Amino acid sequence: MTYHYLAITVFVFATVSITTGRAGQPPESVGEASPRTAWGDPDLNGIWSPGYTLTPLERPDEFQGREFLTDEEIVALETQQDRSEGRDFRPDSGTVADVEGAYNDAFTGRGTEVIRTGRTALIIDPPDGRMPPLTADAVARGVRPPRRGGAPGRAADFAAGDVETPYGVNATSSDFTDNPEDRMSDRCLGVSLPFVRGTSGTYSRIVQSPDAVTLYYEDGHRGGAYRTIHLDGRTHLPSHLRQWFGDSIGRWEGETLVVDTTNFTDKTSFYGSRDNLHLVERFTRVAPDLVLYQVTVDDPTVWTSSWTIELPLTEIDNQQNQIFEAACHEGNYAMTAILAGARLSESEQ
Repeated sequence: MTYHYLAITVFVFATVSITTGRAGQPPESVGEASPRTAWGDPDLNGIWSPGYTLTPLERPDEFQGREFLTDEEIVALETQQDRSEGRDFRPDSGTVADVEGAYNDAFTGRGTEVIRTGRTALIIDPPDGRMPPLTADAVARGVRPPRRGGAPGRAADFAAGDVETPYGVNATSSDFTDNPEDRMSDRCLGVSLPFVRGTSGTYSRIVQSPDAVTLYYEDGHRGGAYRTIHLDGRTHLPSHLRQWFGDSIGRWEGETLVVDTTNFTDKTSFYGSRDNLHLVERFTRVAPDLVLYQVTVDDPTVWTSSWTIELPLTEIDNQQNQIFEAACHEGNYAMTAILAGARLSESEQ
């Protein structure tokens, strides 16, 4: 027997807390239509994206002690980025810089707007907007903090701050070209959690049922993956059972979906955190076109305290209801050329 389900959305008027002030103002409470599923839960269904944001992971030095940008600073940063040639700028023909700039701006994802909250960093806790210090053990294992840029738009986003990998990366190598496994960005390893690549214009589809929430993540050449969050009251898997996306157990706290995720594998890699990674995520629909996503990251073997990222997700046009697959191609000419070039450089030293 085949069962067919029809999802119906109803709207309930409520007052919710929304964080969309782009002038460095604290959140305001506004009355909005809060969509509900047919069974009464807050409705998160749809396709969402953080867009191509300029906002860096960590707070730049020039905004120290400031949580929000002013309207004038936002306009200046976005105007500067809009006028920038990006990778369309080509230096003198035949130079190394000219060759390295062969991919033009059409093939390069870069931030174009400050996130809707107007924050100076994606990290909202600790209050200084910086990742907590590494533990002594993490430092001994070769883990290093992420690169920190000077301001939104110039900072590396989630650049490889994780030196230690399950593939034996040489932590002393500055270019990561000793082995194919070192080229993490050139390999088809898929997406991982937490899914907070703020500058790459990624997309996520959320589909709800009374007992589960399923997400599909699409992240450019890294490929896509499905994830299920269980809402049926089950407990976490036994500790010896490990999964790439961990084991996600969710519950509703008022308007917020709270998700506790453990049981990651030792192949997990998030800034040095692996099978000890513990995430607590919060999804709150704070406006008809906005879901506020917060994730608290915890691993006492890597950081001296937990830390929290906030990323506003804007609803994408769902009329077409499509996410186009960006298929990954591993082992192409770029990989061969990069490694060959590195061996040539070593022979000339």
